[in-house]
Amino acid sequence: MIGSYSPALDAEAISVAAQLLKRLGIDDVELRINSLGGPECRQKYNNALKEYIGSNIDKLCDDCKDRFDKNPLRVLDCKEEKCQKIIADAPVVLDYLGPECKEHFETVKAILNDMGIKYSVDDKIVRGLDYYTRTVFEFVSNGIGAQGTVCGGGRYDNLIEECGGQASGAAGFAVGIERLLLVLEAQNGAFEAKNEMDIYIGAIGSAGLIKGQGLTYRMREAGIKAESDSVGRSVKAQMKYANKIGARYSVILGDNEIAEDSVALKNMETGEQEQVKVSELLDTMKTKRK
Repeated sequence: MIGSYSPALDAEAISVAAQLLKRLGIDDVELRINSLGGPECRQKYNNALKEYIGSNIDKLCDDCKDRFDKNPLRVLDCKEEKCQKIIADAPVVLDYLGPECKEHFETVKAILNDMGIKYSVDDKIVRGLDYYTRTVFEFVSNGIGAQGTVCGGGRYDNLIEECGGQASGAAGFAVGIERLLLVLEAQNGAFEAKNEMDIYIGAIGSAGLIKGQGLTYRMREAGIKAESDSVGRSVKAQMKYANKIGARYSVILGDNEIAEDSVALKNMETGEQEQVKVSELLDTMKTKRK
């Protein structure tokens, strides 16, 4: 989402992420938000943080010692217990927000309240990348261990300019697919693998290959789950693969089938076959899916 510096864009990004997780059936997550302020606020906070961490740097893990010079905010992301004890008393970024950034964050919270989206303010969320400004947020699950963030994002006002474009307000988020799967598995139990395919379109020769690829594409456009050979398998290997992917029907297209406009459509469960026109195979499969 680009083109706006309004706090409404921040709330919009959060609401889209919330709706995405809801539609995926993920309810075991908590929204946490924070504000890093603008460049001036962040610089003041960085200075205060460096001063605090600098007096405790010998007590930090090796990774945090490296982060201290490059980006002290990243130290706040550390999950090491000894580092957590130190940063527990670190300066809080919200205390360094200027008037405009405070108003921006308060408006984001007001919009979320009116949307009915529950959240908590977590002053330890920093999303330590330099292009983040003002609002940052994470959706966190408590059911998959310490690395519980399944979705994170915020405002990216510096990102487009850093990539060579014209400065523009922006906000967005990223989702960890593996984390989503872990949360869903923790909520609902292990996934049951299901191979479901409406039709497998096999081929013999170049004409069959070309026709098969075209038919597969048109079937997918029509919402039919179709797959065809793209690796040059033998006919025997193609039929074995059709069984593996759980295809309900299969055909093998060759020169004769195309020339005669007729192909044997095989029911993979019963083994029964029926002759259908190649030119009408799409319509035939539409009927069989009803």
